[in-house]
Amino acid sequence: MTVNYSALSSTAERLLTNFGQTVTFTRFTRGTYVAASGMNSASSSTYTAKVALFEQEKKEEGDNQLQIADFPASMHSSTPPLIGDTATINGKSYRINEVEPVQPGSTVIYYEITLRS
Repeated sequence: MTVNYSALSSTAERLLTNFGQTVTFTRFTRGTYVAASGMNSASSSTYTAKVALFEQEKKEEGDNQLQIADFPASMHSSTPPLIGDTATINGKSYRINEVEPVQPGSTVIYYEITLRS
């Protein structure tokens, strides 16, 4: 017996649309090595996703000047998120620190991510 998980994926997208927000993520990629400059070329691309950001999970302090906060979030996107992708949400910059697809079959329902500020 096969299960069609596309209906669950649609439900997750609808819930995240209703209770979350649309966020544009930026992915920076290192290109090829350019011998003339002695550096790698770089490029960036963007994609949008529906994201529900949850309460702050934990706060760590390395010293008095550096504060790091991790925020769990749920995300629905046709582009799979990668660790290192960045987003600006409510005026704050976040970096994806963890990605866990919720995928009981071949269809990804949504992604559980951790954003770090």
